[in-house]
Amino acid sequence: MVQTNGLLDLASLARLHRLDVIARAVVEGMQSGMHRSPHKGHSVDFADHRPYVPGDDLRHLDWKVLGRSDRLVLKRYEAETDMACHIVVDGSASMSYEGTRSEVTKFTYASILAATLAHLVLGQQDRVALQLFSEGPVHQLPPSQRDQFNRLCKVLQEHECLEGTDAFKGVEHIASPETRRGLVVLFSDCLGDLEDWKHAFDRLAVRGHDVVVMWCLDIDEADLGIDAVTRFLGLEDEGEIVCEPRAVREAYKQEVEKHRIELQEMCSARRIALIEARSNEAPYQALNQLLVSLQEGR
Repeated sequence: MVQTNGLLDLASLARLHRLDVIARAVVEGMQSGMHRSPHKGHSVDFADHRPYVPGDDLRHLDWKVLGRSDRLVLKRYEAETDMACHIVVDGSASMSYEGTRSEVTKFTYASILAATLAHLVLGQQDRVALQLFSEGPVHQLPPSQRDQFNRLCKVLQEHECLEGTDAFKGVEHIASPETRRGLVVLFSDCLGDLEDWKHAFDRLAVRGHDVVVMWCLDIDEADLGIDAVTRFLGLEDEGEIVCEPRAVREAYKQEVEKHRIELQEMCSARRIALIEARSNEAPYQALNQLLVSLQEGR
């Protein structure tokens, strides 16, 4: 079996077929350790304040600040354990794309990353939740530890990417007052109107979640590296177009770069980490960036 720097490459992983087996193989190839959770919980070490949001538990109000300045703020504390990790996966039709230079679809690649992250989180005795969405929530698994890895893999492996994307509805449940704040990792191609994603990110930010966006693209979508005259089909009912890719490649790459910059600025303004993940790359590369981002608190 082909190896890359001691780790299974994507072509080898694609031949394993079962998501739970693939995720375990990736984990076995990565050196993981204990971390200080970026989630602010309720242990004894004070971290900072944040504004009160309707629906918050009033037991955590800082009454001294309220008395001095008439402001409603909540105390936040460093949590060493019991992190709630909400994994959000875009299961829309655009995620079904698989280019000629990739071994898997974007959705399969995102599922590999998501399942591997779940395996790591559960391995350190934290809880994992899953939100799979397209035009609305498709499947929800509440935060749990017991047998959660197998349930998560089953849901992702059985899903078919057929519908459009509604980013706002995708995070609606996690952004509700009933959902305890935690770490939210979103796996999506973030295509479509960025205003929709802006509203979704705002909902997560106002709830105080720590958010990481894994921007999953196929290498074809990144550089339009196709030479022959090609008929391009819109996967979410955008119609079709026939063109010579070389004639529009530079203009296309400029549009992709513009989209990337706008997405990056949108995330930075909300203290959201943005990690680019290409579906032709070994999964450990994007996962390592994710773990480093969490360690550094970005």
